[in-house]
Amino acid sequence: MAEYEELKGFRRWAADRLKLNPAQPSIASLEPYASPETIVDFEQAYREIEVVHRSVEMIINACIEIPLIVEGNSPAKKVNRILNIKPNPFEDRVRLMRRAFLDFILDGNAFFYYDGQDLYVLPANDVEVVPDERTFVSHYNYLVSNQQSSDIFGFNRGAQSKKAQAIQFQPEEIIHVMAENDTSIFRGTSKLKPLLKLMELYHYMLKFQRQFFKNNAVPGFVLTTDSILSQRVKQRLLEAWRSTYTTIFDGARNPAILDGGLKIDEFSTKSFEQLDFENSIERIQQDMAKALGVPYVLLKSGNNANIDANQKLFYLHTVVPMLTQFCSAFAHFFNNGVTVRPDRLKVPALQPDNRTQAIYYSTLVNTGIITPNEAREGLRFPKLENNDTIRIPQNITGSATDPTQGGRPLPGENPEGNEEEPNEDQ
Repeated sequence: MAEYEELKGFRRWAADRLKLNPAQPSIASLEPYASPETIVDFEQAYREIEVVHRSVEMIINACIEIPLIVEGNSPAKKVNRILNIKPNPFEDRVRLMRRAFLDFILDGNAFFYYDGQDLYVLPANDVEVVPDERTFVSHYNYLVSNQQSSDIFGFNRGAQSKKAQAIQFQPEEIIHVMAENDTSIFRGTSKLKPLLKLMELYHYMLKFQRQFFKNNAVPGFVLTTDSILSQRVKQRLLEAWRSTYTTIFDGARNPAILDGGLKIDEFSTKSFEQLDFENSIERIQQDMAKALGVPYVLLKSGNNANIDANQKLFYLHTVVPMLTQFCSAFAHFFNNGVTVRPDRLKVPALQPDNRTQAIYYSTLVNTGIITPNEAREGLRFPKLENNDTIRIPQNITGSATDPTQGGRPLPGENPEGNEEEPNEDQ
């Protein structure tokens, strides 16, 4: 706790003494409050669109499986406990970090509250960032009345609490992980925002296909008669048709009645097969997965020859960069010589082939570059006793290690057994 108070005091001193950004007053005046955005559409997409839900779950699962390496000075032990073992007395690491990663994807932000001993997650879509004219952030408002029953995180399409009702947190208490945002430097935007048009088109296509299937489960013909029917008779006939064929749903076409001997040549040439959007829907699903950074081949079943390459691509370009953002925020908050980074060696997809790795370390040991124990450590094996010396290759023993043993002949000396034969012509 004393270290935490010391950290807060240092930051206050730095804000008062150090040279600050001269443009900060102008930046803060342009955005007095960085309020949460509406994420109801993104939450609905996460709940209802299978490929979005599965892609988000894959990203979260991959991030959870990678532990964080914490190194540095005295707070490192406490930081390692918080991030890798037990963040607080009420939640385990997996549960807390899954909520944080989900917030980061859906809202574009993750907010952690640190009380000096334990770490907690604040629902991101209820947190408002208040910029400061001198430093960067003045404080954070947790909007209590935002919690409604209409959505997951309580953001009821723009409803905000009064400032007096908000719970205020100081910058020394909040760890803010922010995604990219081209309109604000204080709050990130959802990772699903680029998918808005795709999600809208996806819903329209599924709705049309569903309605087409339901509405075409009725006889597809036109009622004709040579007699001339009155409007009242036509209306009664249509009502009888609707009550008999209950498979007609909202927006469906009514039966056509042609009286007076009128004929129709052809009513429709479109069949359900011709209006099947299976290929188009799959293409939209691929675009959604790619926009979230998940190779579509990982979402499909079956044996794929390039599955390993796609897994490596997924980790290198989606999972590890996302974890690096979290690690950078943690390292910046515990700014006392503590470094935090993801442990890539724990990811099977990022590990080199075992045979290739064995040949690599064997070459380094046999050529005298590293010790056997260093090679064992690189291969994740425990060290052995009396294996901390460099091996000298046999092809360079002798004068290479001890100049008194052999070596190049001195001037005027001939090596033994290598005397030149006299020339008979001389």
